[in-house]
Amino acid sequence: MTKHRIFRVPFLIAVLTAMMLVVAVACGSSAEPTAAPAAPTQASGGGSSATSVPAPTAMASTEVPAMVKPEGKLTIAITDMGNETPTVWQEFAFGKAYMRFLYDALTGTNDAGEVDKNNGAAKEWSMTPDARKWTFILRDNIKFHNGDTLTAEDAKFSIGLVTSEDSITSYKGTVKAAIADQDSITVVSPTELVIETSKASGFLNWFISDIQGVEGLIQPKNYTESVGNDEFAKNPVGSGPYKWVDQRKGDFMEMEALDNHWRDGAPRFKTILWRIIPEESTRIAALKAGEVDVISVSRERAPSLKDDGLNIFSKEGASVLGLYFHEQWRDNSVWKDINVRKAFNLAINREEICEFVFAGQCSPARVYPWPDIAPGTDNSLKAVGFDPVEAKRLLDASNYNGEEVAIRSYPRADVPEGPRFIEAVGAYLTDIGVNVKIIPTEYASYRQERLAHTLDNGSGYLAAPNRPLAGFVGLMRVLNHTDGTFTSTHDPEIDRLIEALEAGIAPADVEAASIELYQYMYAQYSHLTCCNMNISYATNDKITSWDLGKRVWDDGFTNLVQR
Repeated sequence: MTKHRIFRVPFLIAVLTAMMLVVAVACGSSAEPTAAPAAPTQASGGGSSATSVPAPTAMASTEVPAMVKPEGKLTIAITDMGNETPTVWQEFAFGKAYMRFLYDALTGTNDAGEVDKNNGAAKEWSMTPDARKWTFILRDNIKFHNGDTLTAEDAKFSIGLVTSEDSITSYKGTVKAAIADQDSITVVSPTELVIETSKASGFLNWFISDIQGVEGLIQPKNYTESVGNDEFAKNPVGSGPYKWVDQRKGDFMEMEALDNHWRDGAPRFKTILWRIIPEESTRIAALKAGEVDVISVSRERAPSLKDDGLNIFSKEGASVLGLYFHEQWRDNSVWKDINVRKAFNLAINREEICEFVFAGQCSPARVYPWPDIAPGTDNSLKAVGFDPVEAKRLLDASNYNGEEVAIRSYPRADVPEGPRFIEAVGAYLTDIGVNVKIIPTEYASYRQERLAHTLDNGSGYLAAPNRPLAGFVGLMRVLNHTDGTFTSTHDPEIDRLIEALEAGIAPADVEAASIELYQYMYAQYSHLTCCNMNISYATNDKITSWDLGKRVWDDGFTNLVQR
């Protein structure tokens, strides 16, 4: 077996155990994560035929809690912030993190990954037994940062923005599949919103929350329409615990806390400063010099930083890393032949990648985009083994004729090792006879190519974080359905299985549908699945405990600013 030492990194897995000892922050949610919402139960009162959608917490009080005023400053440095345009229809990647500070969601979530009636604009919601009609009751005490009251009209308007033709939100397709158009949304009163879905949608309350993206975030209708989208992006107004102050794209974004906010427990710091520092050594130097308080850190560097006295917070197996076989449905695609897709999966040594690229802080994974710890997976299946001989045989027997395979390479805040990972993958594929071209780029550029579906015979990576089962319902359409925003497949069977998943209401039915989809994609080698990765951040003593929770992308940044 050939060992590719082009990416030499010390194997420091001994530190992993210590890193996993981080416990939940005292001020964060203490609720245990749930695999999926509980089965619907009959709503009380009024003789209504509606079914009450479960929420783990009771309806929150509308009283503004007594709070200690926020003070101090927290500076967070990451490789990128995704889209730096702070509007609810222009989000992607790590833009989700800062957007949750600026805006409230129609349905809120907590750091345990649960839909939580204490944390969103809607204090109550219900659906009919067939999951075709939803009613949301909003709080009447939420103010936008310009003083306007948040109403059901604003919620309807914002859903319209994220499902509009110009929207580039990640989960636009998922919401649009359930809410066909604005005529499906009825404003009954300033505090009541009724949505009639185009199909059974038992998880609509998740899709218009902040658990996955920004599709549930609310921006003010009157202000937006009065100033226009371009001006709004320069001076955004939300209703979240932090208001926008200033930004310089590619450099920083600054926010200031409200002294009083309707959400209990937020905020903690008076100022939040997001800094974009792509180079890891520069981020580390800034942390050690006291210029920043929190940094994203590679798995390689995390143990040595712990030895230096910095705080390291990690989440084990938090996300799964995989490469896409883009536009594989096209007749001229090298990926259309399952033998090619299988050969690529057999060609890479996942154990070696985990050791030398990720410092032992990962494990081989089975199917992208499910981390092995995710609900709705089949634990009887095993990760694809390393077999370069069989990989070369399959490639030689396939329709592959030496076409160039262009793999995009870029760092991301959740995978700062991205370029070295792609280098390793490229070396393995070259060994079996693939004509590999690695193209350095930025994630934003790669995302635009994915949106435009111009990546013929191309590939790029993405890490998919763990999430509640309901979260996977929304994710699968985005990534794998023929109508999905970022789909690489046009497989009628995958479409059928995703639609069966979306039609589920009872958690047991949803999980069964997820497992069936999982098994099929495993057999089809739909992606090049690599490994389950730990996620790590380093902090100074301003942050002494931090529960990374079950949120996606931002990994609980909101937890840092709550009491």
